[in-house]
Amino acid sequence: MAAPALTEKERFLNTLLGEGADRFPYFDLEPTEDTLERWRREGFPADRSVAEFFRLEMHHPAGLMLRSFPYFQGAPDLLSDPAAFQRHYDPDHPGRLEPDFERKCRDATQNGKVVYTDAWGGGFLQMMGVHDWDSLVSAMVALKEDPSRIEALVERTTDFYCLLLDGLLAKVAVDYATFYEPIASNSGPVISPAMFRHFVLPGYRRVLTLLERYGVPLRILCTTGGNLSALLPDLIEAGINGFWISNIRDAGMSYSELRRTYGPDIALIGGIDTTSLAQDESAIRRAVEETVPGLLRDGHYLPCLDDRPRSNHPFQHYRYLRRLLEEISFTM
Repeated sequence: MAAPALTEKERFLNTLLGEGADRFPYFDLEPTEDTLERWRREGFPADRSVAEFFRLEMHHPAGLMLRSFPYFQGAPDLLSDPAAFQRHYDPDHPGRLEPDFERKCRDATQNGKVVYTDAWGGGFLQMMGVHDWDSLVSAMVALKEDPSRIEALVERTTDFYCLLLDGLLAKVAVDYATFYEPIASNSGPVISPAMFRHFVLPGYRRVLTLLERYGVPLRILCTTGGNLSALLPDLIEAGINGFWISNIRDAGMSYSELRRTYGPDIALIGGIDTTSLAQDESAIRRAVEETVPGLLRDGHYLPCLDDRPRSNHPFQHYRYLRRLLEEISFTM
C-alpha cells in the first residue's frame, strides 16, 4: 500500500528540518502586479492564479502587523519625540491583527497549509526610525552619543513585539517566524558586530525564547542583499535556525558559502538567481544547476528564486524555471 501523501505543511517542515519528504515543496513569492500583466499578454491564463497554474504551495500569514504603523510612512520622530512610540506602535490599533485571524489560521492548519508570522518587524534600523540617509545619520550619531536612549528604544520595541506575539501564539500555531534585518551593505553591516551584540542581540534573544516556548520550529532570518556574515554566528547562537536571503550578490552570503560555513542543519530558502530570468534558458539552467542539486543533497533546503519575478522576466522563462525544478524534485 502506498504511503499517504504529505500535506503541504508536513512537506515544508520535513524538508527544512531534514526529516525526509516525498519531494521539496513547490514555492515562490508572488510576482509583482506589472509582471502578471505582462505574463497575461504573453499567454498566462487570465482566470488562473500563479499558484494554481504552477501548483505552488503558498504560505499563509497569521495576520499580525509588527512594523511601525502605517509602516510605509516611516517613523522619523522616534529618536526625537518621546510621544512618538505610542503613535507608531499602538498595540490596540485595529490594523495590528487581521480580522478573524484565528479562524483563518485554524482553517489553514486543518487544510495542511503552512502558516507563518513576522517576529521582528522592520529590523533594528526601523526601531530607530531610519527610512532615508538623514535618519540613518541621526541614528548612527545617537548610537555613539546617546546609547542609553537606543537601549531603551530597543527594549520598548521588543516589549511590544513580545506582547503581540504572545497574544497571537496563545491562540494560533505557526510553522515559522521571520526576522527581517536589512542592516548591511555589500561590504558588511552598518554597525560593528560588537554594537550588534550590545544593542540588538538581547532583543533577538527575548523574541527567540518566546518562540521556542511556543514550539515554533523554524526561526528564519530574512534580509535583502548585503553581507551579514559578521553577524550570523551570534544570531545562530541566539536561536536563528534558517536563512532566507534575497538578491544575493555578495560571495560571502551565497548559499553554497553559508552551507560550507554553518553546515547542513541550517535551513535555507531561496538562492536561485532571479536575474537569470531576464536572460535566456541557458542562464536559467545554469543558475539552477549551480545552486540547487548540491544544496538538496545536503538537505534542509527549499529551492526557489531569490526575489519575486519582475516585469522584465518573460512568462516563458519563468515557466521553464518551474519545469526544471519539477524535473529535479523527482530525481533527488
